[in-house]
Amino acid sequence: MKRQMGVGFIGCGGHCCGSNIPCAASNPKLKIVGFCDLRKEQLEKLKGMYNPKFVTTDMERIFSEPDIEMVVCATKPDVRLPIMELAVKYKKPLFVEKPVAYTYKDTLKAISLMKNSGVPFIVGFNRPYSPMMQAIRPIYEHHKKGNTLINYRIVGEGHIWPQEHQHAVYVKKESTVIHETTHIFDLLNWLTRSAPVKIYMTGGGNVDNMITLTYPDNTYAAITAGDCGTVGYPKERIDINTNYGTIIGDMFAEMWAVRCGDDSGEKLFPYTWHGKKGKVNGRKYAEMLWKWRDGVTEKQRKTGHYFGQFPSVSKGHYEQQDYFRRQILSGGPIETDVTRGALANLIAWKAIESWQNGKALDLDFSFLKS
Repeated sequence: MKRQMGVGFIGCGGHCCGSNIPCAASNPKLKIVGFCDLRKEQLEKLKGMYNPKFVTTDMERIFSEPDIEMVVCATKPDVRLPIMELAVKYKKPLFVEKPVAYTYKDTLKAISLMKNSGVPFIVGFNRPYSPMMQAIRPIYEHHKKGNTLINYRIVGEGHIWPQEHQHAVYVKKESTVIHETTHIFDLLNWLTRSAPVKIYMTGGGNVDNMITLTYPDNTYAAITAGDCGTVGYPKERIDINTNYGTIIGDMFAEMWAVRCGDDSGEKLFPYTWHGKKGKVNGRKYAEMLWKWRDGVTEKQRKTGHYFGQFPSVSKGHYEQQDYFRRQILSGGPIETDVTRGALANLIAWKAIESWQNGKALDLDFSFLKS
């Protein structure tokens, strides 16, 4: 067995403990070396679960540790620039969860800091790395012709978020367009290998929105993004209509292509639930979610429960983390780099501006290429 790459984590909250850390723990080619968080009780809990070399409240300790060759940052986005500065100082590869930053000013600083630093850097937009989307894009590119209409649904259930997240969105008015819909902007940019030239958004503003995007080459996308639905129904679904055929991806569990020539057909992707693995179509997966949601207790609803308790399909978290590991070793270019991460942020702010002004906006991101 080849040597393991040491990894350290900064910001060990819900997403990190439910996704980033378990992905590393399940990868035989990664070794968890250290955790950094401001909450000492959380560090003690992680120490007992994963037996790292050390835990610390000092993030520079993570970067200075020789055994750590990859750092994963899952802090709040408004405190990530100092972590990027440490990555440049110690020349240590850095995986930063999305969004890359929370303000326009900090996003431009992130580009300036990381773009030509020579430090391997990736933003945690995982969906393009998912097995389902990896299967969809070649079919789309092979079949695309003429006008293309893309619909993306990403609708959850806001009142069962963790309390701190509810407070951030509903009280502090932190926009889910930046926190969540950036995922879909990046995915559509990746799928089309381009950037939108026009945007329009209507809806609630910080949550529950309809967004339309115009891409070059007669491609038009509509995003339904909100949290006024139920997690008893699959959160995400994409359908792509082009050249008199349709490609559908249902909650990363099922993909099928209809009237797409030799590419037509169905493919199922694995899920995990209660330690068991299997494959089901989108309808069966929805029934599993419905059953799980009906069993959620009031205590779970109040504390938040998303990670590790519902039927889980791969949205690309594990695959992206391992991709980054491989690129660090090979020295190859990083696909989801700081420029791509920044682009998703800039689209989000233009969406919010469109909502505020009540009109469609033309977009020009050519300055990112300089």
